[in-house]
Amino acid sequence: MPPRLPKPGLRNIDGHLLYLEHAGPHMATLQVVNEVLSSELTPAGQLVETVDLELFGKSLFIEHIIMLSLYDEFIYHESLVHPALISLERPEKVLIIGGGDGGALREVLKHPVEEVTMVELDSSVIEMVKRNLPEVPGGSFDDRRLKLVIEDGRKYVESCEEKYDAVILDLTDPYGQAVRLYTKEFYSMVRRLMREGGLMVTHSEGVHFNRLTFQRIYRAIREVFQKHTVAKAYVPSFNDEWSFSFGSDYIVPPELDRGTLERRFEDRLKGKTRFYLPEVHHSLFSLPLYLREATEEEVPPSTDENPAEIYE
Repeated sequence: MPPRLPKPGLRNIDGHLLYLEHAGPHMATLQVVNEVLSSELTPAGQLVETVDLELFGKSLFIEHIIMLSLYDEFIYHESLVHPALISLERPEKVLIIGGGDGGALREVLKHPVEEVTMVELDSSVIEMVKRNLPEVPGGSFDDRRLKLVIEDGRKYVESCEEKYDAVILDLTDPYGQAVRLYTKEFYSMVRRLMREGGLMVTHSEGVHFNRLTFQRIYRAIREVFQKHTVAKAYVPSFNDEWSFSFGSDYIVPPELDRGTLERRFEDRLKGKTRFYLPEVHHSLFSLPLYLREATEEEVPPSTDENPAEIYE
């Protein structure tokens, strides 16, 4: 059911250009817009906009939902990538589904990986980011280790015969066709692609404004993997504490001992991060009691037949 809120997008109110975004099914935000850099309905059928916001600077919106801002994208991307990859002794092959802005790719390439396959549905997102937000990929699309595939992520996973040490799901929010990438069935397919010792991570929505969506995604992961855990980080432009859900049959990031964590950080990431540090690593997984209880609550898992959506 769509939210009972005004239509999202650019608005001119009392002579001021504003951007109205739905923060959840029951709340919207208004932000002052300095400039609209681009607005395009792509061949893949997505409305992709780059907008300079007064508070958060240059930002990317897809279907009127903020994907990133220059102000704080590093918090999101570092939380998504580094706890997963630093948990692996030798992350050689990594699969990214989504991630057309290049931020997750940029962070993955800071590790000693040999090959990164990135599967992005919409090449127009990549081109728009290169033009208007080049600070985010930072040249990562030109790295020789990248294998870029323009394809539907689910179709790729369904037919893929390769194996990966880590699978990073950097997706648009579970709305429309993207809901197929947040289901128990999809996570089972992802599990098939993982090498022994590997793990997967997906962002799983805000823990306050889309609590049930977060719970249902995490429940689906719990039912697929032997080990699972949740991290959270406050991302100001997302208006919420954002969740990151991990699944593995071998290891999840909180199990990494402090000595190994510090040694790998020193070898791979020292001086290369703005948010993630060894002392931050374990704090990301320290959930207050009410959120711990939320992850254990009996809710229906997100499935192909009944997928979780941000407006449920």
